[in-house]
Amino acid sequence: MASKFIDGGPLHPDYPLPDVDDPVMRPFWDGAREGRLMQQRDRLTGDTVWPPKPLYWKDGTRLEWYEASGRGTVYTYVVAHEPFLPPLMDLLPHVMVVIELAEGARIVGHMVHCTPEEMSFGMSVRVVYKRLNDRATLPVWEPARSAT
Repeated sequence: MASKFIDGGPLHPDYPLPDVDDPVMRPFWDGAREGRLMQQRDRLTGDTVWPPKPLYWKDGTRLEWYEASGRGTVYTYVVAHEPFLPPLMDLLPHVMVVIELAEGARIVGHMVHCTPEEMSFGMSVRVVYKRLNDRATLPVWEPARSAT
């Protein structure tokens, strides 16, 4: 699947950025910057591990990173009409979602290219990437119908 990047536009100076240097999450953020949705799995069971764990967890040999499909369904969602942080005012109304990935993990994010009225539980979605700055790219979700 070809990755799709969307323009994030100018950010509020206080917009909360992810810690892309966190050693546990670094492969996830590096993947997002490259347009790849990285997930962690247990080599023994094949189960996806989310949130990621330090690689020394379970004796240091059981966990590996892999590229997920970037597809899933809306498990649940909420529409915010008031910002919980002032820098997020421009996102309103803000549709926050929990996506159940095709690989089984559930990941929190937000929707783009979709109005609150179009939202539904079980909606098929795909990941797209919103560049926040040179180092941080955020995986966000759009309805699968928007796929090109």
